[in-house]
Amino acid sequence: MLRNISVLALALLACGCATKDDAPASEGLANYIKDARVGSDPDQWIEMRNMLGEWERTGLIFGYNGDFDECQKAIAGLKQANSEREYRCVQAN
Repeated sequence: MLRNISVLALALLACGCATKDDAPASEGLANYIKDARVGSDPDQWIEMRNMLGEWERTGLIFGYNGDFDECQKAIAGLKQANSEREYRCVQAN
């Protein structure tokens, strides 16, 4: 599961490039997800606090029966890899 999260995190980072009107592509992704729940539970963003103290979306958990619980498990795995990082789950839709 951690491998899938890493792939999704890389995909989200790749979406950070600018579009025609200089809005980050990740904003378009977030707007789409806001109205496109997968399954019955709200999807969950994994957010990470950056060095400026801002929260950045780094992953998305969806399609589970219990997306928030799965998000917490994913964060536990991320914390094993880097215990100094601060993560949180935020409802995406």
